[in-house]
This record gives sequence, structure tokens and C-alpha cells, in this order.
Amino acid sequence: MATDNANDSSHGEAAELGARLAMLSDEELLRRCAAGFFSEEAHAIATAELRGRGIQAPELSQPEPPQESVDPEVYHGDMVTIARRFTPTDAQMLCGCLEAAGIPATVADAALVQANMLWSIALGGASLRVPQAFVEQANEVIAAFERGEFSLDEDFDPNTP
Repeated sequence: MATDNANDSSHGEAAELGARLAMLSDEELLRRCAAGFFSEEAHAIATAELRGRGIQAPELSQPEPPQESVDPEVYHGDMVTIARRFTPTDAQMLCGCLEAAGIPATVADAALVQANMLWSIALGGASLRVPQAFVEQANEVIAAFERGEFSLDEDFDPNTP
């Protein structure tokens, strides 16, 4: 009985995905297929949608291998302050970008600055720190962030596959 419910649920999800993909333009659906946004199952549904429109679907691209994780047992040098932000949220957002790029990072003084915003200027804000071995990479990621390379389009919808 539980297997039937699981099958019904997955069939319903597939039908819902098919309906969402049907609403996309040909160009957008092709772009998403080529970019590798889809799992194998979703790619099969998208391919069927494209075939129904008389369009040749691109091959499923292989995902990039995961980046090597940083071994916490290896010493990568002293922690170095590479950026300061008066708003702790901004520092945390940069820290998340660095961690997503595989760079170990931490935010210092965020709680202190958040608890007493008047001290923010005196303390220099919340500081973003990385190990010495990652300073160059971290500065490149921060520069890309500041250039807007990680920004989302105004019409971005996180619910769109």
C-alpha cells in the first residue's frame, strides 16, 4: 500500500513538472536542458516536452565533479582578515559565497556588532577571515561578488525548475 502511495506521489510530481515545463518558451526550455539544470528524470520529462514540440533535445550534460573539500586537519595558515562590513548580514553573505567556492571562511565580531550597532564603526564592522593559503582565491570571489556576478535576475523564481 505504501508503495502505491509513493508511486502515485512520484507520478503526480512528474505530471506537475511536465505542466511547468510546458509553460516555458522553446528557448528557455532548451537553455535549461543544455545547462544541466535537470536531474535524469527531469531531463527525460523535458526531452519528451521538446519532442512534442518537434525540437531535438540536447544531451544530458555530465555534472562537474565536486570541488575538493578542505581538510580541517591540515593547517592552511593563520586566519587573515580580508574584508570588513558594517552590517553583519553582508559579512555573512560574503562568507557563504566563499564557503560555496570551497574556501574556509569565518565572520568575526558579527554578534557584537549586531548587539550594539553603534559600536560597528569603532570596531570596523564584522570582519571576514580566511586562512592565509586562501587569501588570493577569496579576494577573487569577493571581487566577482562585488561585480555582480552572483546576482539574480529580477524575474528569478526559486520555484521554477
